Amino acid sequence: MLHKNRKRFKVLGLSLITIGLLSGCGSSDNTASSGNYKAFLVQTSLPSLRLLPVLSDEDANPNDNKSTYTLTANKNVDVAIETPNGNWVTPMWRYNNNTLPVIIKANRGENMSLKFKNKLSSDSTIHWHGFKIPADMDGGPDFPIAPNRTKLYSFTMDQPASSLWFHPHPDMQTGKQVYMGLAGVFILEDEISKGLEASNQLPSGDRDITLLVQDRRFANEANGKRELLYMNQEMDMDGMLGDKVLVNGSESPKLEVGTAKYRLRLYNVSNAKNYDFAFTDGRKFTIVGTDGGLLAKPVTVNHIFMGAAERVEIIADFSKDSVGSTVGLVSKAFEDDTMDMGATDTGGMDNMDNMDTNPSTNMSGRTTNGTAVNIMRFDVTKNIDDPTTIYTALPAHAEIHTRFTADNADNKGNERQFNMTMNMNGSMGVMSFVINGKAFDANRVDEFVGANSTEIWNITNNSPMAHPFHAHAIQWQILSRNGVKASGTDLGWKDTFLVKANESVKIIGKFEPVNQGDYMYHCHILEHEDAGMMGYFRVGGSGNVNKK
Repeated sequence: MLHKNRKRFKVLGLSLITIGLLSGCGSSDNTASSGNYKAFLVQTSLPSLRLLPVLSDEDANPNDNKSTYTLTANKNVDVAIETPNGNWVTPMWRYNNNTLPVIIKANRGENMSLKFKNKLSSDSTIHWHGFKIPADMDGGPDFPIAPNRTKLYSFTMDQPASSLWFHPHPDMQTGKQVYMGLAGVFILEDEISKGLEASNQLPSGDRDITLLVQDRRFANEANGKRELLYMNQEMDMDGMLGDKVLVNGSESPKLEVGTAKYRLRLYNVSNAKNYDFAFTDGRKFTIVGTDGGLLAKPVTVNHIFMGAAERVEIIADFSKDSVGSTVGLVSKAFEDDTMDMGATDTGGMDNMDNMDTNPSTNMSGRTTNGTAVNIMRFDVTKNIDDPTTIYTALPAHAEIHTRFTADNADNKGNERQFNMTMNMNGSMGVMSFVINGKAFDANRVDEFVGANSTEIWNITNNSPMAHPFHAHAIQWQILSRNGVKASGTDLGWKDTFLVKANESVKIIGKFEPVNQGDYMYHCHILEHEDAGMMGYFRVGGSGNVNKK
């Protein structure tokens, strides 16, 4: 049963006052916080990076243009958490009882058949994030799967090669279920990506590495285990932030590499955390892909900022490094757009009881956005002859070469407006998270989109903190940010993009014939989504939502 009333967060003074003061601060023992990476680069106790397991196609026929998989959501799977300062076991939720998130690989045009079994004690779904598929297969909250029930997801993957993913999307429970460990990777290939690999214009094989980055908070050890902590602090209203950043389930792991180029599929699958990824020596790297596929032309940068649910494919070049050398991947310190008292509508807060302005209260286990942190290390251990020369432009027939303009929009002159806001109700002591002044209602469709239409949407963030915006079943092109024409990685296709405080992002996208029914748009800070910063849009004339 879907809930009509949303979560409301009670906010103590700590949540509003200190978060602005703490942005960008780091603990004294975090080498990345001060920019001194020397200890990290020579540390001998780093765990090895664990590679994510790839699920096998159950029909065992690679030539039948079909793929069949089963995904079972399980609780209480004991997972070994490896860190530089010791290891422990944490019970987590996982698909198929795997101790790590799983990868599904598929080719464009394949007919996918994925049986989902829900062994949780609450409703769940699988949302196929970034997929262009029908609404009844999208895994939104209007199609819940009850405990001990099964659903067959069936669809055809007709979109360009891309680094996609999947995760639960039940009403008001998405944040918890993802945080507890339910997420997986979906890598889609096509004839263009395969051709680039075959012609040594993209690294492949064991030099194509998936990196899932997520932060977590752990309780103290009890009975030989450390439980995950979720939403146990007042400040978690801003989104769930932990003090341990894990890569494929390990803290600060190392990967042995050769003197060659590596393709790193970098996923931010944190509930709320932003990262500003860079290498410790400031070296440049090449971005070849974003959420929706390969870039028409690669972009060279020395850092990349990523909000929750965003993905990039980068080429890290170790060909000029000497055997025995190391280089770290870190998230640099940055000034975060976070909430402060002056920027938030807090009418009536002077009368709130139990206001706590002690900056030390409830801060254990929470590393704020903007804090520098070590992500992982690359240890160069062998010489390799590498014939790879990264492509300079995709083939002319690649869809990404087609850039939409305002003239392509069916709603030109009547563009849709989405305003994300956060407001404090002083008398109640609660924070509301809304889009266009409305919190999510499971029985309301907010926007109606014509079938096969091309539309411009304007996403404006009127709140004092950054929000990643995501719409289901479509890949967007960014036209502008605050009126400035898109450039760099913003020229790639995106299903999720960060909208900074007081920023307006104009996007354009085409709803394909496969898009029919009711889909979600929402903030991808999952706690904001669960609290109501979300709505339904309907493509075509009918959908599953029972409108009021």
